[in-house]
Amino acid sequence: MRVTNSMMVRNMLDHLKNNMGDLNDLNEQLSSGKLFQMPSDAPIKVADSMNYKSQLNRNNQFQRNLNQTENWLNTTESALKSGTKVVQRARELTVYAANDSMTSDDRKMVAKEMKELRDELIDISNAKLGDSYIFSGQKSDEKPFEVTNGGIGDHVKYNGDNNSVKRRLNENVEMDINLTGKKAFETEIENINRIYTQLEDSGVSGEEIGNNLSDMSESINKFAELRSEVGTKLQRTGNIIDRLSANEVHIKSLKSQNEDADLAEVITNLKMEETVYRASLASGSRIMQQSLVDFIR
Repeated sequence: MRVTNSMMVRNMLDHLKNNMGDLNDLNEQLSSGKLFQMPSDAPIKVADSMNYKSQLNRNNQFQRNLNQTENWLNTTESALKSGTKVVQRARELTVYAANDSMTSDDRKMVAKEMKELRDELIDISNAKLGDSYIFSGQKSDEKPFEVTNGGIGDHVKYNGDNNSVKRRLNENVEMDINLTGKKAFETEIENINRIYTQLEDSGVSGEEIGNNLSDMSESINKFAELRSEVGTKLQRTGNIIDRLSANEVHIKSLKSQNEDADLAEVITNLKMEETVYRASLASGSRIMQQSLVDFIR
């Protein structure tokens, strides 16, 4: 096969074009820190990176759900703790009021504090997280209790529902994160209101007031059980948060290994390509020094 000058020039230009392409690819890797810029550069690696990104997005959504769940449960636990203190104080006053030797003024003072405890418990039950009432079930935009000023055992109306508020915490776990106000507070509000009403009625004896003590004790035990349930959920939530955090680190590591360039290697390869490119230019310059007559032969 006869090799002509025109063939040599075309080959030289093709090699220069390839060398410039390699230099451009390496410069882009160096400036971006990534092994590829377009899907066509490395289709399999791009597909893997998209999969890792999808996993991270799901992981981040679960973490947002977990953070909200943890805040919700902590707010619930705090309300139950405060409610327990209110009921304990109401029980202490009930024990004191069960004594028929109390004076009229003493009874009025106890009645006044009992009323304040009732109102405080209503306020506690209306706890919010952001814009959501946490004890209203799925009707979280409505305050759970409305004061009706009814008779004994009919002081508040529950405006929420009895539905569960659920959050997806990972691929396999969905948790009920709420307690309804009806379950947590309604009986206690009415019990304290009943004792307050009895204290306001001078015809009710201390013995009758003392009959409420068993209900108060049951409420204290109920709050302890509910706090235990919430504590168990908080512990489980914390364990899932730890696992998701570890999983996020692992996925980010895999994604980095798949797409991040080894800058030391890129710089070395760039220097080598620059050397090759300069050699190609030098070789090409010798070819281009041929005369026009030589070129067209």
